[in-house]
Amino acid sequence: MRARWLMMAAALGVAACSGEGGDPDAGAPAQDTGVLADSGVDSGVDAGSPADAGSPDSGDVDDAGPSDTGVDAGLPPLGPVTIDLTSNRPPDLLSTMNLFRIVDGRFEYNDRVVPYDLSTPLFSDYASKARALYVPEGASIQYTESGALDLPVGSVLIKTFLFGEDLRLPQEELHPVETRLLVRYADEWRAFPYVWNKGGTDAVYFVRGEVRTLAFIDPRGVSRTAQYLIPQKNQCLECHERKDADDRRFTTPIGPQARQLNWDVDFGAGPENQLQHLADAGMLSGLPPLGQVPTAFPWASLATTGTTALAYEAVTEAARDYLDMNCAHCHRPDATQGMTSRLWLNYDNTDTFHLGYCKEPGSAGSASAGRQYDIVPGDAEASILVYRTETEVVGDMMPLLGRSVADDVAVGIVRGWVDGLPPESCGN
Repeated sequence: MRARWLMMAAALGVAACSGEGGDPDAGAPAQDTGVLADSGVDSGVDAGSPADAGSPDSGDVDDAGPSDTGVDAGLPPLGPVTIDLTSNRPPDLLSTMNLFRIVDGRFEYNDRVVPYDLSTPLFSDYASKARALYVPEGASIQYTESGALDLPVGSVLIKTFLFGEDLRLPQEELHPVETRLLVRYADEWRAFPYVWNKGGTDAVYFVRGEVRTLAFIDPRGVSRTAQYLIPQKNQCLECHERKDADDRRFTTPIGPQARQLNWDVDFGAGPENQLQHLADAGMLSGLPPLGQVPTAFPWASLATTGTTALAYEAVTEAARDYLDMNCAHCHRPDATQGMTSRLWLNYDNTDTFHLGYCKEPGSAGSASAGRQYDIVPGDAEASILVYRTETEVVGDMMPLLGRSVADDVAVGIVRGWVDGLPPESCGN
């Protein structure tokens, strides 16, 4: 059954790059400060965009792409999903793969393409995200309790980033900016980034990256301007590359973990548990009883409940899960630079020193803002981790990629967690 998924203006739901490097022509991201005059959002590839390395057409594809894709509600059914695992290069146009299309402001996904949402997602300058996964016919995902679920060869993870002018308005039209595909080949995961044209009718394969100036009103009614990064392929390694026990590097997904999917969303017939939905469709094997599956903090609930009424236990859970999803792709023992920083923010780390308590940073330098320790328990104002989470100073802010403005809700949560820790006098 083909699923239809609303474009969500969930301001709390945001993320980092699905990617894999190794593209030799992926240079540094170009600067693009052009903004659509009538929307405050540049939702397509404009004439000033850099040439797409190796692509015959990296500009506006309104004329080159399919006419009126995703606009006419009377469109014929999508053709079969087409994923070519014999080529290292995907089609120039995203529509060629028939994974989904946008119809009257909704995502329409093909057969065996299932939308999903994360309980505690990454933050990317308040962008909304539409996530989905494709599993080939006759194959299924293997359940794993920790880490990303084991998707079979031929699977695709799909993540579309969208912006609107006013994020306080749930029905505000959102404009697709980019779609990132992560495709499971026989030997590795590979990333294919696409940038949408201004009409939102199709997206073009685009590996070089760029920065766009996006103006919008955030969920609290504050006017913000983000320098939104569409990353180049090689930058994606900074988030998605890990090392195995033999120090060999590999690329892995981040978001689709059992604990991040163990909650209810509406697939069109009322709320359903996402893991159970996949299992019932024959697309997930080995799922234990849901009561035995771990669960991440329900970040979206903060939009209605706020943070002031949370018990400290919930604040701790929310802060640790936020840091796990937004920071632990680098700050963990098996990350490529994990042992260098010795700051491990993965949710299951119980070593308080490596969590940052009274730990001097390995390489923060001027980014410490004069603070001496990663975390001073009981004192958020003295903690480097808090400063780097809330600052918007280029070079100081963390994560290094994926945001140019602060996530105000997350900053409040992290501050509350650190301030609520039993005070320690570091260095004495």
